[in-house]
Amino acid sequence: MGNVCFREEFVQNDIVKLKFDEDDLHATAISIQGRETKQLAQLSDFKKLKLLGKGAYGRVMLVEYDKNGKQKFYAMKILEKKNIRKESQIRHVLDERKILEKSNSNFVVKLRYAFQNHARLYFIVDYMEGGDLYYHIKSQPTFPDKFIRFYAAEILFGLQHLHSLNVIYRDLKPENILLSQSGHIKLSDFGLSKILDDFNDKADTCCGTIDYLAPEVLGNEGYSFACDFYSLGCLIYEMYFGMPPFYSKNKRLMIQNRSIRLVPFSEQCPQDARDLLTRLLEVDPKKRLGRKGAEQILNHAYFLELDLQKMKELQIQAPITIVNSDYIDLKMFREKVPQTPQNKGTLKIFEGFTYLQKESQDY
Repeated sequence: MGNVCFREEFVQNDIVKLKFDEDDLHATAISIQGRETKQLAQLSDFKKLKLLGKGAYGRVMLVEYDKNGKQKFYAMKILEKKNIRKESQIRHVLDERKILEKSNSNFVVKLRYAFQNHARLYFIVDYMEGGDLYYHIKSQPTFPDKFIRFYAAEILFGLQHLHSLNVIYRDLKPENILLSQSGHIKLSDFGLSKILDDFNDKADTCCGTIDYLAPEVLGNEGYSFACDFYSLGCLIYEMYFGMPPFYSKNKRLMIQNRSIRLVPFSEQCPQDARDLLTRLLEVDPKKRLGRKGAEQILNHAYFLELDLQKMKELQIQAPITIVNSDYIDLKMFREKVPQTPQNKGTLKIFEGFTYLQKESQDY
């Protein structure tokens, strides 16, 4: 638990391989407000404990914030400025920052701080004791049907909220779905997400994680929110069968099979789940379940027995609960915090990046 796994991610014609080193613990974080520089939080306020995960686009650390006698644990995402130079890369980072600030949902991680020094950018979000959904899927031979229905609904609540903000998630996968101490999910990592100008706008960048990528994302006609529902279908399928549909080590073959083959099922999958998956994994987004929004999916018979309103308000106990959550057991994190030299270069200031959530001032 706690170790985040990353699968193959890409942005067409803009493949980015970033290197993330350890930071200067005494660097100053600054906020740019016009010409005024205001210090809100700084790196030395956070004690790095362990590496939670790393991938092509970031490194995530477990950190302890202990100021004025109030202790709290957070997850810190670190980005190297020297590797964020192209306009498209800068846009992705600033979009992630905007999405985290705008989001206000029980099913999306909360941004507490965002700050920068001359070398790096930092996102501080709530630490999720339950680890990621990938860990839970792989840690047991079968994922019970009632678990799948529950978490599929919670994921839909998160997508529904993002779509209401004109945000396409574009990277729905088990590693990006985190569990809180109470076992409820929160969507995380919006580095590949896209903010549309309006609900009728379309995205055209080919990006995401190949195992869960909707066919239209690979096309040239643009795509919209329905691509997230195809990814949801892949995720639900994986919870039932242990791997995404049409999975193959040959990525080209996997992508090709999505467009020409019927979705394979076995007897262990309930009939209403088969119908849901068949309609979510529809190749044509104009025919896909969810083309009219997440509510269309939530009205499917698959979710009929769930009290969706109480679930939205977190009034239904989650099927997975996290034990021993009153302390941080560092033994569950295998990787040590690396020690590397400080980067002393003078780099671009990211205007508008710094953020302090009002309620964070209480910590």
